[in-house]
Amino acid sequence: MKISLVSAGAAELNVDALAIPVATGQRLTGAALELDRAMGGVLSEMVVNAEFRGRIHEVLPIPAQGKIAPRRVILYGLGAVHDLDGQRLRSAHHELVRASRTWGYKRMAVLRSEPLGADSLKAVVEGCVMGTFERRSRQTGAAPERREIDEVALVGFGGGREREVVAAQENGEATNRAREWQNAPANELTPDALAQEATQIAQRHNLEIEVLGPAELKAGGYNLLLGVGAGSAKPPRLIRVRYHGTSSSPGGEGGSGRMAAPVGRGEASTENVPVLALIGKGITFDSGGISLKNPENMSRMKDDMSGAAAVLSAIDVIASRKLPLDVMAVIAAAENMPGPSAQRPGDVIVSADGKTVEIVNTDAEGRLVLADALTHALRNGATHLIDLATLTGAATVAIGHAASAATSNDDDFWSVVDQASREAGDRVWRLPMYADYRILLRSQIADLRNSEYGEAGTIMGGMFIAEFAGGKPWAHIDIAASAWNTNDELTTILRGPSGAGTRLCIELAERMALRGAELRAMVAR
Repeated sequence: MKISLVSAGAAELNVDALAIPVATGQRLTGAALELDRAMGGVLSEMVVNAEFRGRIHEVLPIPAQGKIAPRRVILYGLGAVHDLDGQRLRSAHHELVRASRTWGYKRMAVLRSEPLGADSLKAVVEGCVMGTFERRSRQTGAAPERREIDEVALVGFGGGREREVVAAQENGEATNRAREWQNAPANELTPDALAQEATQIAQRHNLEIEVLGPAELKAGGYNLLLGVGAGSAKPPRLIRVRYHGTSSSPGGEGGSGRMAAPVGRGEASTENVPVLALIGKGITFDSGGISLKNPENMSRMKDDMSGAAAVLSAIDVIASRKLPLDVMAVIAAAENMPGPSAQRPGDVIVSADGKTVEIVNTDAEGRLVLADALTHALRNGATHLIDLATLTGAATVAIGHAASAATSNDDDFWSVVDQASREAGDRVWRLPMYADYRILLRSQIADLRNSEYGEAGTIMGGMFIAEFAGGKPWAHIDIAASAWNTNDELTTILRGPSGAGTRLCIELAERMALRGAELRAMVAR
């Protein structure tokens, strides 16, 4: 889909449909009102008479009857202005494009009209691109439900902003790529297949790539990841893709796109160079292990690698933009299955950083693989860490599908993450990590236990992972609910896989790149 800025008047565009935003309770103004006059006042009439209310995801096509060049005018709702944030703005344009594809429009235009400001360009483009996503069907001979749009023209957003459009389009496409990975069947997207996807990205951008299999994991002491994957016939992988934006890689500028040798324990990064680690939970299927899940809806556990999908899709964009920041994506990939070699409740495992963990519940596996992934990131020089994971069912209870739950050990780093989430339209909400809760992590026979804390489940999951952050600035994003909306009644949140966290990671890297000098001073301290 081609997206371009145009300077021509909206009424003169030779398009199938011209889309006009309307907020709940507001009347048409400016350029939208001029179009309404050209059409004999029919648009205002529909708004005033509440035939169109401007509710979010409300989309209504109206024949132009030859009064203007576009064949149709589409009124599409943004909801109430006081509710309009980046996520809802993207969602509104997502649904605009999905509806337009259903009606078979090939060429569209979007008019910037109140309440859309000039700063809405990024959200409009990303939302439109996200609206092109379609879950890939494996049905033979199935006809597509929606057709593709060839072109979207943006009217009234100003000139000279082509680079912004291209960047926003990349962000939307990255989100859709993560959504496709989320939706891929677990027999296709195995731990090894996920490693192959990472390798393709590394080769495309000439990045450093490291994939550890069972032998290397055992040698490195990554026993938590090995334990989670022990019940599956498909062995686990620990994947690291590194983009060298400021420091030179072992293989030269930009990395070598080859299998890298593991960095030794405790080996530090180049002095005072910030290194951001994007860490993703990559459980390609989660049966719960011996602590077996309820069979109902277990088929959706193919999406337990949503964190991995987000960070892998993000580093693809980060590398393509050549940001002046060192960034690595670390993915702990495994299947959690109840095979004959599976770990048991009651087992005690030694983690890669030396802490012992009592396995109370094998279905609390995400924090285990992330613990070893954080250690791997630190061994390879990470100075700032953010992990994304479909971690806890408690996140749905705590915050629901409308946002991701989060915890962090560093207020300064969190402020950057929070700003990035707002700019990206990728909501996160920070939960507190009270010192009182640390006692709940204790085990009678190990340093930590991985489950059965009795309360504050989402917070406790984050606090467990924090034990492995090495005191570095760290944030944890629990996307268990936000990654996939399963609530039929929550109609204002996009259904199905969302790619949660993808745009957040891209925006975080961009913001940290802009703050390079400040971050170097923080690392030096």
